[in-house]
Amino acid sequence: MYATGQGVPVNNDVAEAQWRAAAAGGDTRAFHDLGTLFAYHKMDLAEAAHWYAEAAREGFEPAERELALLAPRLSENVTRERTMRGVILAFFLGAPAEGARLLAASAAQHDPIAQRSYGFLLAHGTGVKEDQMRAAALYRAAAEAGDAWAALNLASVLGDHPDAVGWLRVAAEKGISAAYPVLGDRLSALDQDEEALNWYVRAAHGGHQGAMRAAADWHRDGFGGPVDLIQALRWYLKLLEVGNADGVHAAHAITPRMTVDEIHEAGRLSGRYVDAEVFSQRKAR
Repeated sequence: MYATGQGVPVNNDVAEAQWRAAAAGGDTRAFHDLGTLFAYHKMDLAEAAHWYAEAAREGFEPAERELALLAPRLSENVTRERTMRGVILAFFLGAPAEGARLLAASAAQHDPIAQRSYGFLLAHGTGVKEDQMRAAALYRAAAEAGDAWAALNLASVLGDHPDAVGWLRVAAEKGISAAYPVLGDRLSALDQDEEALNWYVRAAHGGHQGAMRAAADWHRDGFGGPVDLIQALRWYLKLLEVGNADGVHAAHAITPRMTVDEIHEAGRLSGRYVDAEVFSQRKAR
């Protein structure tokens, strides 16, 4: 409403603040709207490309069309614009060799996004000759400069090396949801169960099925904290929402140990009221 002046004076700064808040919560449309704001109103083409790319990664088709229109407008003479043009070409427009050329130039100027993106192309031999050592060095440089995705990529390259957990934690603490379940697994292997459960739960909130099952099982069995059958049933029920019935048998096993009120609370937390009611009715019988 602030961007378009519906009921209030146009105020792009307020609109930006609201869209950024929505984007922080994962709202894909907010990614696209931020891209539009910067592409057509605030005239920051590199920032526009960043947000359109975020939306396109989530499968938002209008953002993909905007990236195709935006790429020719990005200057090769400005580091950040060159970087985003390279990202668009390499990852969205099917021109990895040309994208790699631009990203290599920006990476040489220590641009973290370019370092991470060019590293990815090198690691997978996409548009360039594969070079794992160079990729790892670029990931590390970008991660040390504060790039969260580079931290995740570096952790992947490090594999079982003890330093990988630290980089996974950096990525996770900066909101990279893909790091949550991986960090949970690594911490679990190190018997750091309380922190592992925390990351499984965060991943479960983001819809990761494996993390939902882990959170449910751990709450059921008291790993990483006390036994909590409400939370266990909550995540078993939530699995149904993503079309996974793996938790049904486990749910049947724990509901006899729960009160009707506890079952209803699990239903409320999961948003699966009808399923919870089925379990409560069976218990009543």
